[in-house]
Amino acid sequence: MELLLPGPACEASYRQAIEEYARAGLSPTCFFGGAERCPDVLFARFADYRAGRDLPAGYVPCTSLWLVDGDEFLAEVSIRHRLTPALERFGGHIGYAVRAGRWGQGLGTKLLAGALDYARGTLGLSWVLLTCADGNTGSARVIEKNGGVLLDKLDDVIGGRPRVTRRYRIEL
Repeated sequence: MELLLPGPACEASYRQAIEEYARAGLSPTCFFGGAERCPDVLFARFADYRAGRDLPAGYVPCTSLWLVDGDEFLAEVSIRHRLTPALERFGGHIGYAVRAGRWGQGLGTKLLAGALDYARGTLGLSWVLLTCADGNTGSARVIEKNGGVLLDKLDDVIGGRPRVTRRYRIEL
């Protein structure tokens, strides 16, 4: 397994992972490029966001990486290069999703560990903020296994629904 910049070798498997999410009743927007159907547009979008080009209002530069095994896409992580006030409340520096068919195999823990190495080594960050829903015990466990210290729990409204957000800090 390795953590790589998104590329065409795993695109078919990436599309399958998006379909798995939809079949599981989850939004494929967990995957950064989930809505893009054209490969050229998809990979250009990843590069533009990494370079901070043509970002929508309120967005910050972010690097997406794929955890792959050969040509099989396993998971995606997006590492935001800095925070906005909104990201400090919900979103944090790092967001990730493991393909539904591979849940429960420890991939989230490996994925986040690799993302932390990238945040420290490539982006030069000294700490990161991560968030998850209070009821998302799997994500909370992944964050805590990677050294996350719970800062607080905030009452939020996400997508029109009330939600409690757990905020964690990890020192790099």
